[in-house]
Amino acid sequence: MSAALFASAAHAEPPYPTVDFQGDWVLSDGKGMNVRATMHYSAANRKMRINMNQQGMAMSSVRDMDSGDMILWSDQMPGMAMRVPNVDVDEFDGTPTDETKTVNGEDCIVWRMKQAIACLTADNIPIEVTGEGFGSGLENLQRTEQDPAVFEVPSGLNVMDMPAGIPGAPNPGQGLPF
Repeated sequence: MSAALFASAAHAEPPYPTVDFQGDWVLSDGKGMNVRATMHYSAANRKMRINMNQQGMAMSSVRDMDSGDMILWSDQMPGMAMRVPNVDVDEFDGTPTDETKTVNGEDCIVWRMKQAIACLTADNIPIEVTGEGFGSGLENLQRTEQDPAVFEVPSGLNVMDMPAGIPGAPNPGQGLPF
């Protein structure tokens, strides 16, 4: 595979995907814990939604790539949602390498990010991301137009800012290159 396929100009921002897609995002902590989530991404709206069910608890989140805001809600807290502190997009800036590989049937180029190694397809879909203490990958990738309604936070939720320093609070960027 030719690295020219993935030639890229210098990036003023992270290499966000350029097409809509959905798939199964699988995150592992390397100690036996695996989390499987459904990911939807809208390139036009620059929003990502993740839905997961872990230990009997359904959770969803929507992240606005431009503002960095992520709203997280769960069936365990009816009517409530948390705004996770903004993610600094500079943390996801990266540099493509000359290394290419195939992951889950997709050709990708390896990028060195500040805190991870990501393998991105030609349309910047993160097919694999690894870092200290985690590994993640996108399975069952479907490049398909996403309905904008998928990225709307349910109406009627009381959205509160997540207090800083909560033990076990989610790291909004862990396992994702954007």
